[in-house]
Amino acid sequence: MKPIKPKALKSSDKVCIVAPASPTLTQAYYERGKLAIERMGFEVTAGKYVHDKYLLFAGNAKKRADDINRAFQDSSVRAIICSRGGTGTSHILPYIDFSIIKKNPKIFVGYSDITALQIAIFNETGLVTFYGPMVSTDFGKGIARFTKDNLLAVLTQTADTLELKNPADKEILTVCKGKAEGPLMGGCLSIAAATLGTEHEMDTKGKILFFEDVDEKPHRIDRYLTQLTLSGKLQEVNGIILGTFTRCEYLKRDAYEKYGVTLMDIIRDRIAQLGIPCIFGLQFGHITKKLTIPIGAHAALDATKGRVIIEPAVR
Repeated sequence: MKPIKPKALKSSDKVCIVAPASPTLTQAYYERGKLAIERMGFEVTAGKYVHDKYLLFAGNAKKRADDINRAFQDSSVRAIICSRGGTGTSHILPYIDFSIIKKNPKIFVGYSDITALQIAIFNETGLVTFYGPMVSTDFGKGIARFTKDNLLAVLTQTADTLELKNPADKEILTVCKGKAEGPLMGGCLSIAAATLGTEHEMDTKGKILFFEDVDEKPHRIDRYLTQLTLSGKLQEVNGIILGTFTRCEYLKRDAYEKYGVTLMDIIRDRIAQLGIPCIFGLQFGHITKKLTIPIGAHAALDATKGRVIIEPAVR
């Protein structure tokens, strides 16, 4: 499917906050996040049910989906940003009106559990979405300048390519040398793997996959990567970009710690054998200083030199 680029973000545009997954439990983070976005020069509104609570979720699935459908349909809204991730995003997929999204393409930002919706949106509409910072999780906790600057660059730059560069103190490691090009696809590894076998299964053919995760130990990362391999998903990609995998190493109290196996050991075992250009350590996802990755936008990966360059993701 040919990617659809949303319109670039401009000063004074209206931004709508939605909650596709879990509710914000610390209201102060939400309020600070909303204020931070307003101070950047944007008008901020919110979905009707963004503060609802039901079990682990921000309201029932239909209400959460309704907020998203309305935000896309509202012609005054130029961008949509999620309040936080958490769990439950996949519940809302049957209630999302993808025809509305396709007719009203606009910027949509989130990460973590939001991966399920972002993959589905691209599958159904071709709309480029953005794996980037959220209201309560990031803006509400004092967003890093690095994170904010990169987000704005990705959401506003329409003419020139942009290199996704780590902070100076964060190294990118080469897992497999080589170069690759293709549309970016991925997000949170465990969520992306969970799409397999569903109506909204992730399409990896010819893509550059990007993955990261949080609180998943090496044996679980091994399980997800093996699942992607057994399903044939990894073998058909052009390149792989791996993030930092926050809190994903074994601790002394973990049963597998005595084996002395690291996350990188697992990654090299699962990925190197494929011979696909791959890097490890690009900064995105569950970290403070993060890059915004446009899902569906065209990218060029030089795994030998640890460089990622993206074409403009907005128009």
